[in-house]
Amino acid sequence: MTSLKFIALSTLYLLVFLGLEALILMLATGAAFNSIALPILNNLDFLLLLIKNNPGSGLRELIAQPVLIIGHRFSPNEYSSALYYYPISSLLHIAFACFVASVSLKRPLKIIRIPFLLASILLLTAINYVWLIGCCGATPGWTLDTMLLNYVLSANVNSAARMDFYEALYDWMTILQVSIIAVSVLLLRWVTR
Repeated sequence: MTSLKFIALSTLYLLVFLGLEALILMLATGAAFNSIALPILNNLDFLLLLIKNNPGSGLRELIAQPVLIIGHRFSPNEYSSALYYYPISSLLHIAFACFVASVSLKRPLKIIRIPFLLASILLLTAINYVWLIGCCGATPGWTLDTMLLNYVLSANVNSAARMDFYEALYDWMTILQVSIIAVSVLLLRWVTR
């Protein structure tokens, strides 16, 4: 019974996270979501064959394929805004949902504390990938990167100075993302002790 309760609670938390992320992006962009896609299933046979014949290339290709896309599609292959869930970020979402379920089963009051909620928001921000048609080119970026790029490219007088700021940060984005994930995980461990 306990493991069934844990699985049900983990699934519920995962759906809540996905729903909240979609709602926040919808409110930020003003575009209601009208599409949920599982693009990894389109190429699954090819990916499995590639992994079998060339494991290194196959795994790199698998990691680069989104598992789930939730977005606003305005033509058959074009999104105006979307959340992209890649294999690693999907696993991190699942692990986080399991962690929250575990904490809520052991000490339910811990998950409603402000430090826990802030650390959770920080973690979810660091593991999400967002695509906005107005700013981001051909590929989605993680949330902070996309927000900064959208800020830089917004119609304003100081866009050249903003672009210099963004370019200075760009080389450090991966390190910043991994650091934010590490800090949020440490905060979550500290808060749930």
